Amino acid sequence: MPKIHVLPENLANRIAAGEVVERPASIVKELVENALDAEARRIEVRLQDGGRRLIQVTDDGQGMSAEDLVLAVQRFATSKLSDADSLHAIATLGFRGEALPSIGAVAHLKITSRPPEQETATSVLVEGGEITNLVETGAAPGTTVTVANLFYNTPARLKFLATSATERGHCVDWVVRLALAHPEVSFRVLHNEAEVLSTRGTGELSEVLAAAFGSNTVRELLPVHLEVPGFRLQGFTSTPRLLRATRAQQFFFVNRRYVRSRSLGHALTEAYGMLLPVGRQPLCVLSYDLSPLEVDPNVHPTKIEVRFQRPGEMHALTERAVTEALAAAGYRSLSQTGHQFRAGSGVSSEPSGADSRPAFLPAGKLKTPDFEHHGRIERLRVNPFFEEVDERDVGLEVHETPLVSDSVTEAQQRRPSEEGPAYGEPTVHGQLWARYLIVGAEAHLLLVDQHRAAERVLFERLQATERQVASQLLAIPQPLELTGPEFAALQENQEPLTALGFLLEEFGGTSFLVRGVPAGILHGNPLDTLRDLAADLAEHGAGHQETQELLATISCHAAIKAGQHLSTVEMQTLVRDLLATQAPEVCPHGDPIILSFPATQLDRRFRR
Repeated sequence: MPKIHVLPENLANRIAAGEVVERPASIVKELVENALDAEARRIEVRLQDGGRRLIQVTDDGQGMSAEDLVLAVQRFATSKLSDADSLHAIATLGFRGEALPSIGAVAHLKITSRPPEQETATSVLVEGGEITNLVETGAAPGTTVTVANLFYNTPARLKFLATSATERGHCVDWVVRLALAHPEVSFRVLHNEAEVLSTRGTGELSEVLAAAFGSNTVRELLPVHLEVPGFRLQGFTSTPRLLRATRAQQFFFVNRRYVRSRSLGHALTEAYGMLLPVGRQPLCVLSYDLSPLEVDPNVHPTKIEVRFQRPGEMHALTERAVTEALAAAGYRSLSQTGHQFRAGSGVSSEPSGADSRPAFLPAGKLKTPDFEHHGRIERLRVNPFFEEVDERDVGLEVHETPLVSDSVTEAQQRRPSEEGPAYGEPTVHGQLWARYLIVGAEAHLLLVDQHRAAERVLFERLQATERQVASQLLAIPQPLELTGPEFAALQENQEPLTALGFLLEEFGGTSFLVRGVPAGILHGNPLDTLRDLAADLAEHGAGHQETQELLATISCHAAIKAGQHLSTVEMQTLVRDLLATQAPEVCPHGDPIILSFPATQLDRRFRR
């Protein structure tokens, strides 16, 4: 008896559905793309329980006849391809003929459709991949696709879905992407009958951006436009005043198809150059119009990743366009002062002198705070850069503390070593590259990472409050506009955030109204801290966070940043506060804060 056998068609369809239907957002993407391919001008998406119980997409597009409707739920049946040659010049969003049959294999699927020229509509019901009912009915021109009870026949897939809020966030995120690519189409999204997103379809990209991210965001966007033979780029990029902690709000569209591209993201970063602080990213919506022969969308099942025929030119033109947009607004990055662009780029390569402040800030002439009340630092465990270094060595080998998954718990338990070197009263001598503090301590030279130091100080202050931080009420509550996944991330963690002093109230759509912030603890703008926190949680999983992990994440985003110039008093205060913590040698995530250069080893280096 043969060991290999052909799978039943219904089982094969369920397996194939895994390539298309990963979560409710996958269905929303496929159905809305089909509506756009049908030339719809109005699209409405209704969700229940994050899309688990119901996903319904209604459009006013071309509709389908009864004959086409029956074919549409069969695998590899499509109106968008006719031969192999057309596969390489595809202009539509969906084209594989897999979406509807894949959905019908793992959910209860109902499609009602009517072409404008017909008087009646046709409705088809699909269960387990098989058509169970086909009837004539009444309906407006267009198509309504209803997907109910997702993964009802594959419970193993169902249990891996996230919470309703998280799944809702991903669904909304996909509609936002498609709305940004099609501003001439009106979109409306409802979740449990509450409106989450609404665009008017005016054709203005700025209107969609305002609906998705708020008018404050739109005011900080710069227009981008570049056109050369065979290439057209237009859209918006943010000023250096509007930056985020992740790339989640960088949107690239190629021939109106949302794509993810490391190359285009790198070009964007290169254009900003030194305008970007460490760990910050700009927002952008960049839309590319190319010949379909210049891009291959068939390299990934979801068509999110594409392959360019000339990736180097795409990178160069993107960097040039964004650089010109920044220059037109008066922002000159290092890429404009340190790199020569091709002739005709319109970008000057002369030094701009945008920031004339020295990288090293001397501190000797200013009075420093008195450290007497804080005692002497007797022992401190640091990374010994110079231990067992041969005098004949030319370079130095750097050893860093590895990041471990449970580093927060370990960092809490760390204490200065009983055998660590003894230091006297530390003195701050300056700031290097706006990232490190240069500290002298008796027989050691210390380099202190200012961001990680501030992170450690803030982490222990939050710990000391026993998670009951007093809130400072805002005189005027501030709206906080977020993406769908970011909103879900804060919603999942709203209770612990309230205990930490953040008073948030849902404000419609994917927005919160911030009524209160922690009193006297956070550094900088609390709204920026919340926004960065939401982006970080959304990127790494929006589920409920353990308190220590949440404290560590808040501390990271609320602390002094690398690239931030500090006064002498601020530097001295930071060092004093750091050395008073329980674990000054590591940040809450387990990374090193202090590197030590013993004087004896320095003397050996200088051959004294």
